[in-house]
Amino acid sequence: MANSAIQRLLHPRSIAVLGASDNPVKLSGRPIELMKRFGYTGRLLPVNARRAEVQGLPAYRDLDEIDGEIDLAMVMLPADKVADGLRDCAARGIPAAIVGASGFAEIGARGEHLQRQLEAVIAETGIRVLGPNCLGMFSLRDRAMPTFTSAMDDSSALVDGPVAFVSQSGAFGTFIFSAAQHAGLGISHFLNTGNEADLSVAEVLGGLVETDGVEVLMAYLEGVHRGRELLAVARRAHELDKPILVVKVGSSEAGARAAQSHTASLAGEDAVFDGAARQHGIVRLAGQEQLLDTAQVFAGGRRARGRRLSTLSLSGGAGVLMADVASDNGLLVQPWDQAWQQQMAAVIPAYGSPRNPIDLTATLISDPDLLRRGLDVAVRHPGTDMIAVLLGNADNASAQLIDAIEQAHRATDRPLVVVWTGGSGRPRRRLQELGIPCFTDPGRAAAALGKLADFSLRPPLPEPQRPDDVDEQVVRAIIQDLRDEGRTQLDEHESSRLIAAYGIPCAGAFPARTPDAAVAAAHELGGPVAVKLLSGSIGHKSDIGGVRLGLTHDAEIRVAAEELLTIARETGDPGARLLVQRMAAGTELIVGVKRDPAFGPVVVVGFGGVLVDVLADSRVGVAPLDVDAAERLLLSLRGSRLFGEVRGKPARDLGAAAEAVARLSWLAHDLADDIAELDVNPLLLGEAGEGVIAVDCLAVLTPAE
Repeated sequence: MANSAIQRLLHPRSIAVLGASDNPVKLSGRPIELMKRFGYTGRLLPVNARRAEVQGLPAYRDLDEIDGEIDLAMVMLPADKVADGLRDCAARGIPAAIVGASGFAEIGARGEHLQRQLEAVIAETGIRVLGPNCLGMFSLRDRAMPTFTSAMDDSSALVDGPVAFVSQSGAFGTFIFSAAQHAGLGISHFLNTGNEADLSVAEVLGGLVETDGVEVLMAYLEGVHRGRELLAVARRAHELDKPILVVKVGSSEAGARAAQSHTASLAGEDAVFDGAARQHGIVRLAGQEQLLDTAQVFAGGRRARGRRLSTLSLSGGAGVLMADVASDNGLLVQPWDQAWQQQMAAVIPAYGSPRNPIDLTATLISDPDLLRRGLDVAVRHPGTDMIAVLLGNADNASAQLIDAIEQAHRATDRPLVVVWTGGSGRPRRRLQELGIPCFTDPGRAAAALGKLADFSLRPPLPEPQRPDDVDEQVVRAIIQDLRDEGRTQLDEHESSRLIAAYGIPCAGAFPARTPDAAVAAAHELGGPVAVKLLSGSIGHKSDIGGVRLGLTHDAEIRVAAEELLTIARETGDPGARLLVQRMAAGTELIVGVKRDPAFGPVVVVGFGGVLVDVLADSRVGVAPLDVDAAERLLLSLRGSRLFGEVRGKPARDLGAAAEAVARLSWLAHDLADDIAELDVNPLLLGEAGEGVIAVDCLAVLTPAE
């Protein structure tokens, strides 16, 4: 039923406008004016208690006067009248409404009260609402325009196409829409979600992804309210091979504050969003330019079978530049093998280059058919996954050049883009009309092709399988004991027992209450040991000198134990114990678990020990992860070369690290209501075949309800 309401929002056959004005210039009159101007194909129903006619259309005093079904209501009432208006809509059986008014949660306490009233009506009646504080939506396919945006003021013709766009920002979203139209990028739908009192970007994308003819989804986000819903839509889009292209702002502290005050949205930590996007195949982009460039490449529906790019250029310098920026974007511009170089050499001037980048030379200007001959070879070349044609200042020969490009485009299913620099701009517009992506800058073309290759070659999204050897009894006993004692912080021994119950290897250790007991524990463990404070109230032991490492002799173990117990008494924990632990070595990783307000339980990986602060190199995955996803997460670290052979040192046991990360992600998932945060730092990674071992762990429970 909810999906049906969203579909009727997206494809309304009848639209009632509450508070419709006869003045087409007023905000409350603009929806009627726009739908009349652009030829809305459904029933347009102005509701105005004081007029019998609005902008030449019969008007109704209230919704009950209207016969037949109404798919959508555009509520153009003041903020303090909106709740009553929505009640009337719900009573009339209207499944969806758009609230354009501002003055809700985005303005502070007074507006928050009104938004709570609105949310109460939604919960009570079940009506689905877009907004408030939004510009509405438009569907170019059927010319439904329940919006008051000025983006249409200078538009005489609108370009429909396979791209749908959802934006939390109204004004900036329409800026992007207008830029897309100017670039010839066809947009099927635009929706602004505003404050998201009900419908979120994720839910709207969920309706659009099931819409026939919508092949590319774009979104502009200032924050994420219900992250798991977004990931469910991403999974469905992955199945349907429909890319979701997202610009998310608020990555800086200042940007996050601005986003919150602008739309009253709660922005989760940006690194979490970035990790969630990578994990689920969402294509994240840096801004408007990248968004539209990438959408242009995706709109054609072609996919890359690999990363090998062949470029044909009338300038050797342009070809080299393209090769450089392509490499920066993960593409491969490799020389062709000798046999295919000979085929290319047979059709280009002797002073050109057939290697790749292929230099057709400036002869192309006087002999435009040269491009057709070169492209004929390129589209047959088996080592080419994508083709880029680099031209410029060639308006006089544009008809023949465009014809050659169009023929090649029709002759292959591989992605083909054009970079046409300079000139009048008319050739670029013509190529875009033909559905051939065209750019003015090689860097922008390469970046878009890189995103296309990443998406085309994305890994599958399997359903992770929970380990079947988790010791549930130990897990629940540890948590229940802490709840009974009224504690939220686990000590290191309790934390280690918790992760060990999930199959994470931990260094051998024994608690001890006295120096003598510490010596006895060291004898039991054998070899060098560490002696640490064991406390449920002291989280970071090293900050107060609560750790002694590499101890071998009884005397030094005893002295260390006495010193640590003294530190505990001086810091206010006279009941603290000691933990004696066998020393271990390996590459230090940190693996953490936290709860994100938007995405729920997540796992964080990085290089541990002193490298945490030095490298600031970490990645985030949404729990749970399978082992393959965990390995990709580790390999996405900037320092991932440390997992391989480096300067004669053998490779690390990456598989064991991935297994540990996957298991910790299941702990985060299973104990989402209990675990606020957990750090394993360090998790020591041995050589291939040696596995991993956790040597320090700290967990904190959520506060008791």
